[in-house]
Amino acid sequence: MAAVKKLLILDGRPRGDDGSWPLPPLLDRLERRGFQIQVLCISKGADLTADPRAFELPVLKKRLLRPFAARRIWSEDRLDRPDVLHVLHDKMVDVGLALSETGQIPYVQTVAGFATVERGLRLSRQWCRRLIATGPDLAEELTLSLGVPPEGIALIPQGITAQREPSRKPAAWTIPVIGAGGPLEEISGLLIFTEAARLVVDAGYDVEFVIACHANEQIALRHRAKQLGIAERVTVTDYPIAGPDFWSVPDIYCQPAVSASTGRMLMLALARALASIATHVKGLRTLIDSGRDGMLVPP
Repeated sequence: MAAVKKLLILDGRPRGDDGSWPLPPLLDRLERRGFQIQVLCISKGADLTADPRAFELPVLKKRLLRPFAARRIWSEDRLDRPDVLHVLHDKMVDVGLALSETGQIPYVQTVAGFATVERGLRLSRQWCRRLIATGPDLAEELTLSLGVPPEGIALIPQGITAQREPSRKPAAWTIPVIGAGGPLEEISGLLIFTEAARLVVDAGYDVEFVIACHANEQIALRHRAKQLGIAERVTVTDYPIAGPDFWSVPDIYCQPAVSASTGRMLMLALARALASIATHVKGLRTLIDSGRDGMLVPP
């Protein structure tokens, strides 16, 4: 890879708040290492709006047209021909295959979530050089479930963009706050978290809770808190990846996933030195050394 100079990164809709790779710092770091970088995406998003390295091709959002649109890229000279492609997002897999096969260009592909492994992978036997797993459990799952040889996998954890946030100041009140966040789906464990919150209150603890989830899921979560009789103690706020306003509130962060999870929110909590509790599931169990920098509990 040391000889590679021109790199084309394929991303979907780069956003710094969606739990994916923080792209601008990655591009800057690669340039400092001598790479010439271009990014092809469906939509630049706020992070890359004014970035001359990024090229937007909205037609790529149409799944059936992606391979055809990708083939036209080389014929129309829209991009400089790279030495290697990096498929950074699942939505760009078809584009990566089309670009690599029509342009005869080798590529690497990032696998950032366990859902990708469950769906299976579409790869070019001829042009795919390496899969990049963002965690050791994910790398192991690629081998066990899909038969990918370990030597075909590189382990590169997702980075976290450093945030200049005000230091946490002791509040005038003493009620502790326990936080959790993620999409409101069964594997996230957020509904189980609300049931646990009810148990904490029943045990006599004067505690409040803050939960970050998608806007279209907030009504259901508030309704569940009301059913449990803890609505006045539960604040529901916005996700994807919660910003400084969220992280300034909790004293303890919980990641209650009931099955394999990449634990993006947990990584952000740990980066902010928040006391953290997570379930002992694939993906989370490698982020915490239980009893040293957090606590692991059964799902």
